[in-house]
Amino acid sequence: MRRIVTGACLMLLISGVASAAGNKAAAQKCTQQLIQAEALFYGKIKAKALKEAMAEEISKLLDEADALCTEGKYNKASATLAKANQMVSETPDKTPDKAKE
Repeated sequence: MRRIVTGACLMLLISGVASAAGNKAAAQKCTQQLIQAEALFYGKIKAKALKEAMAEEISKLLDEADALCTEGKYNKASATLAKANQMVSETPDKTPDKAKE
């Protein structure tokens, strides 16, 4: 939970820093893509659908994309987010049915 709050705070900070850097539309798009990717990721975390190693790898990709957005490297950030999103989407939702157990 702490990581989610920290991530949300960083998103607000990044959007402000990136927007001040110049390319406001690209910065906003990058920030929005990052927010969406993190929402998908945290959804899988909450559903306990990711193994710890996979979650760590995706988390590193999201951190990398965050840094790239901050640096104004929007194309690289978008490619990194696409990789993270692909990894998340390839993981099946884990919805244990306790009634059948």
